[in-house]
Amino acid sequence: MIELTSGDLEEVLTLVTGQQEETPGEILHVARREQPSLVATLLSAWEREGRDLGPALSHELRQQRARTDFYRGLQAGLGRAWPEAVPLKGLEVADRYPDALVRYMNDLDYWFPRRDRLWEAAGLLLADGWSMHTATFMLAGGDLQFLLSLRRLPEDPYALPYGIELSTTPLVGDRIGVPVRTALPALCADPVVKNLVALLFERFEQPYRARDLVDAAVLLTGAPRRLLASCALAVHELALWPEYAELAALLEESPFTVPRLPGDERALVRASRMWRRATAASGLRRPFGLAVTALQNGMVNGSAGMLGRRAWDAVSRRMSPRVALDAGLPLFALPVEGDDHRAEGLTLIERGGALWAHTPVGGFVLVHGDEIDEELLAGAKVAGGMREEPQGEKATGGMREEDRG
Repeated sequence: MIELTSGDLEEVLTLVTGQQEETPGEILHVARREQPSLVATLLSAWEREGRDLGPALSHELRQQRARTDFYRGLQAGLGRAWPEAVPLKGLEVADRYPDALVRYMNDLDYWFPRRDRLWEAAGLLLADGWSMHTATFMLAGGDLQFLLSLRRLPEDPYALPYGIELSTTPLVGDRIGVPVRTALPALCADPVVKNLVALLFERFEQPYRARDLVDAAVLLTGAPRRLLASCALAVHELALWPEYAELAALLEESPFTVPRLPGDERALVRASRMWRRATAASGLRRPFGLAVTALQNGMVNGSAGMLGRRAWDAVSRRMSPRVALDAGLPLFALPVEGDDHRAEGLTLIERGGALWAHTPVGGFVLVHGDEIDEELLAGAKVAGGMREEPQGEKATGGMREEDRG
């Protein structure tokens, strides 16, 4: 098992942010501002090394440990009820951290190979006090895929809500050269392989964070050759060598000694890029879908410049939700109240200029932009505690967040 010191974590923070601070207060300030998912690990490392954190930071660390314990109990219950549900990262990575070190846990993420079991799990969670927060729907693998994001308020009113995401797709690429995966490769039966792949896929949504480097280090440090070979085969099967090469280069600059995956990395990166170009070229048969996907990707990952933002705004305002869905875009969904929006399975209905999803756990109104006009709600009330705004309801689907589990 890797040994993580506070000095290691501080070096990783400097590597990712480019800021080298001297005092613990300055280090903590930078971590909170730019790498909040590292804060709990940093505090726990300081505590383990005998530093007096003071009452406020000690309380914060106790809260994070209690949050992890809550998720541990939740995962145990879900595992008993739905053993086929596949967890992604989260506790499987946290359990590889050295003793006494805390990995920040924003939520739990699960892939359900069977959607009927996903609906069943969501229904029981809702009956147990969870609320539907948001959802995402998209076409992939010849079918309508979806992700449900549920949350639950903790006893402490000032703590962040607990979260859990249930999805029919385990891995979402850029949807241009790296498609959405509706199943995991067989090699991902090994948790290390699976969670490394999940970490690499998140690079399509945001740059690598300090916690990502720590996660990769705890996954791969000391791994036997057989396991490293399995990781390499999975990375190759999914054409993820460019993302792995970027991660490996960062790890080389870090204080960690992490073995690289076997193979001619440069040649494998070229092979992945060639495969992606071929995949993207096949999408030229739907040039509109390819173009709007690229625009939306830029909006999600923050790479869109002023022209990209203007182009997306112009195009998205002229598209209907149905056109956006058929073009391959994910639609972000707001849950609405009322049993009249329930159905035995997933059904899409176009009504009043809006696209609705009727499901076993209730209804959703689907949008592809940032908000929906209240007129399109046709009197339906948004559920899940979403804030009402005068010009419309904000739509933030189950896209990856900075501190996702």
